[in-house]
Amino acid sequence: MNKSESIANLAKSLALVQANLAPAKRDSTNPFFNSTYADLTSVWGSCRELLAKHGLSVIQGNSIGANNTVIVETILAHESGQWIQSELCMPLAKNDPQGVGSAITYGRRYGLAAIVGIVADDDDDGNAASLKSGNGHVQPPTKNQQPSYRRRPVGQPANGSVQVS
Repeated sequence: MNKSESIANLAKSLALVQANLAPAKRDSTNPFFNSTYADLTSVWGSCRELLAKHGLSVIQGNSIGANNTVIVETILAHESGQWIQSELCMPLAKNDPQGVGSAITYGRRYGLAAIVGIVADDDDDGNAASLKSGNGHVQPPTKNQQPSYRRRPVGQPANGSVQVS
C-alpha cells in the first residue's frame, strides 16, 4: 500500500465513515457457487454518501499486468490532498474483452471494499482458496463453501508515482 506523507486527516475522516458504515447488501446471485454476494453497485451504495459527507473520494483505474493479468488500482483520497493507494492483481479467466471486463469489475469491488473497510462476503478462513487439485488448480468450492480471495500488492503503481491534488 502506498500513501501520502501524512494521512492524519484521511484517517480521521475514514474512522467517521467506518463508524457509520453498514455492510454491503448481498443482493446478487452466483449460480456457480450457489451463493449470494454484494456486487459493485451494492458496495458503492453502502459507502458513497458517507465518503462524500466526510470529504473522501475513491479513484479507480486499471492497467495490463504480466502473464494474463489486469491490475486494478484503488485510491482513497481526502479533500486535504492526502491519499492511500492499493493495487490488486487479477488473473484473467478468459483472455478476451469479457474476461478483462469481468476481472476489472471484480477487482474494483474488492479494492473498494478493502480500502474503505466494507464487509459483504462471508469469511471462510481461506478454506476455498486452499482447495487445490493435484494439478495445482483451485477446485470449485462445495455447495456450503464461499470462495476466498486475497489482496496482494503488486509493488509500485503501474503508471509510476501517484499524485492526488
